[in-house]
Amino acid sequence: MLLTACGISERQLENLPIVISQTESQIVDINQVISNAQEEVQKALPDAYLIFFSFVGQCTNLPKLQGEIRLDFAHIQRSVFGDRSFLGRATIHTFDQTLSFDVKDETEHYPNMEPLALDGNGTQEIANILHDHLVSKNSCIDTIVLSRVSTESPWLVRCGPPDEVFLECVEIDPENGKITELQ
Repeated sequence: MLLTACGISERQLENLPIVISQTESQIVDINQVISNAQEEVQKALPDAYLIFFSFVGQCTNLPKLQGEIRLDFAHIQRSVFGDRSFLGRATIHTFDQTLSFDVKDETEHYPNMEPLALDGNGTQEIANILHDHLVSKNSCIDTIVLSRVSTESPWLVRCGPPDEVFLECVEIDPENGKITELQ
């Protein structure tokens, strides 16, 4: 009842259409995706800001960033009863150009609420660097998860099916694109 009284409620929306590119090309414009997703999430969470990015897709689709993009947005609601932490988790399916998201009160879980700036090399450039690296090693054969959890952290890459044990195989420096093998 308090959540409703304060104007934010947990909710879920599915299969909203989303523009993923300014052109007819099949290359996803990440900045456009983030902007459009943030606009939708902010309807439920005013002033929400990006805190997490991930791309899940087949390695062969990395150059076009075709797959599933997950963006987490945070909103802190201040009140005399204490701060509440809300997360809007958006999932964009680039093949059918749809957005689904849910809003949840995560106050009890103490999530990372630091804003994420995708500084350094652009996401598209990082995806191209990773693709070229995996092709050169004859390792571009499976599902890839490319993620970034903080502005100061490297890009982390998980190779293999995303439902298996979480093991990163590669990290990429966002500033210079240098790849470090983790296995």
